[in-house]
Amino acid sequence: MHQLFSRYGGHMHIIVKGKASAADLPEDQSLENMLSEHAIQLKGFSYLSSYKMMPAFMHPFEQLPADAMKLGELDHVFMEVMLQYDIEVTTSLYIGKTKYSNVFALFIKTDLSPLETVMGKMKSFYDCPLIIRVQGKSNEELDQLRKEIYYRLISLLVYEMQLFDSEIAFRPARTPAGKLLDQEELQELLEKVKSIGQTNVLAELLAF
Repeated sequence: MHQLFSRYGGHMHIIVKGKASAADLPEDQSLENMLSEHAIQLKGFSYLSSYKMMPAFMHPFEQLPADAMKLGELDHVFMEVMLQYDIEVTTSLYIGKTKYSNVFALFIKTDLSPLETVMGKMKSFYDCPLIIRVQGKSNEELDQLRKEIYYRLISLLVYEMQLFDSEIAFRPARTPAGKLLDQEELQELLEKVKSIGQTNVLAELLAF
């Protein structure tokens, strides 16, 4: 069933080609090449989305990386497959490091138990739907911008999941990362993101 979920590229299928997120993958699927040649460019940063392309390093994981830290939990309508009526689920969000100081990964895991009466027993996996690269900042500046980086990752997730017409709520975790987040400030930002339909408008809202 996971192959149908949109964050694994299953929400759009192209006849003959298969999943939309796999159709245009380059031969070189290294992180370096994907960030350099295939990332979506915004103002002050760029990002990879597994909704658009899903290289091997963004595939589902049985376990989180050891250095990942919880950001919080997002309550939202399950949008991964078409259902007869809305079902609300909770997705846990985690910030992860990469080998580059200016590149950050978002890991998520959705509690699928509310869906079991409709879709049967399913196992939840960790997923890496987003990776962002912040441009033109020193390590000291990146440390000072941690909250803003986290805000952008959470905002991009809401945008890529297309949670435009449904209620959402984010609760920060009681971790050092979660404690950086202002719940009301972030919720206000996410409501603005929900009203955006074009990437160029999103770029203005999330610009560094």
